[in-house]
Amino acid sequence: MDDLRFDKIDSESVVSNVVNQISSLIIERHFNAGDKIPTEMELASRLGVSRNSIREAIKILRTVGVLEVLRGKGTFVTTTVSPTFFDPLIFSLILEPSSNKDLYELRMMFDSMVLFCAVNRITVEQIATLKMMIKMTEASFEKNSEDSNTDYYILQDITFHKYLLETTRNPLIQRIGYSILEFIPEYVRRSIEQEHGVERSIKNHKEIIRILESKDLSKIIDITDSTLAEWKNNWQEEN
Repeated sequence: MDDLRFDKIDSESVVSNVVNQISSLIIERHFNAGDKIPTEMELASRLGVSRNSIREAIKILRTVGVLEVLRGKGTFVTTTVSPTFFDPLIFSLILEPSSNKDLYELRMMFDSMVLFCAVNRITVEQIATLKMMIKMTEASFEKNSEDSNTDYYILQDITFHKYLLETTRNPLIQRIGYSILEFIPEYVRRSIEQEHGVERSIKNHKEIIRILESKDLSKIIDITDSTLAEWKNNWQEEN
């Protein structure tokens, strides 16, 4: 551990700086999953801050699932990434800007990336499952179009996109995607409750499947934009 380089920091935003430096060492693989990090006393000495600041920083990193404290043994880099690790990141990305434009751009980037990843990995069986989801939604709407159950269609929409995440076969994409989906039900509701909202959702999902079946990469950006049309309209109306 003697060759690790810590930069001494001033009193401004001390805890935040400690969090950033420890996080950087983990990201750069100076510490790997399961590794023990230096003691509070060692960190305080190397960083030139109080042990209390080190303690607060470790508390933050424990909360988001980066570190874990084993009583009597020390503090270690966690071996499994907690789902809560990404939540503060996505929470800040979505809520802090307070702008439909920011959220639209985030979804455009992420959703299109999911399709680009899925198009060469999705199996015939998975496409069949997506088709079955759409048939269930369509059958329910045809039977109950006069008395539509908005909550049901919101659930169906989000379930469809969660399953798309599974087809990427990438656990990091899946985890970030699940976190994003936790924050969007209200936006889906606004879209579904619009005139022809359910029909539009069904049509878009059918087009997504067509693209995945045909591996038509040229249409991915267009269909992603179409599925997010309501959000795009919202931010354009803000200006």
